[in-house]
Amino acid sequence: MTALDARTALSDPALLEPLRAHAMAWYPRECCALIVDGARRPELILADNEADRWHAADRRAFPRTAARAYVLDPRLLVRAEAAGKRVVAIVHSHVDVGAYFSDEDERLACTPDGAAPLFPGVDHVVLDARADGVRGFKTFTWSDAARGFVER
Repeated sequence: MTALDARTALSDPALLEPLRAHAMAWYPRECCALIVDGARRPELILADNEADRWHAADRRAFPRTAARAYVLDPRLLVRAEAAGKRVVAIVHSHVDVGAYFSDEDERLACTPDGAAPLFPGVDHVVLDARADGVRGFKTFTWSDAARGFVER
């Protein structure tokens, strides 16, 4: 059996539509979420973007607000895996700039030396959130050959 990937999971409107609604609820701030492989089907774990809270606590260490960054509580990944669920993708939105994997996204998704993904086997999904709705998404996966994330 083939392992579930983010694009396949998001082909299901039952997963994609709540994710779109989540992005619009957070707009004009970035949203974040996880897609996990549940017992019977993919599941969506909607998350709060902690960027504003972290920024308020330490503006120097966290110069970006939720308008241009996301901070996903890492305990969500730990809890999902502890419950026996495989994390398929980390999802976040970009606000009014399109769905692309930014240099900052890549930096945060890699080990400190940039040589490997921080979460091997986990895709990254970026939603294109605009005032009139989510216009689409792109999925990025680690490529050993490219030594970085590439669009799937």
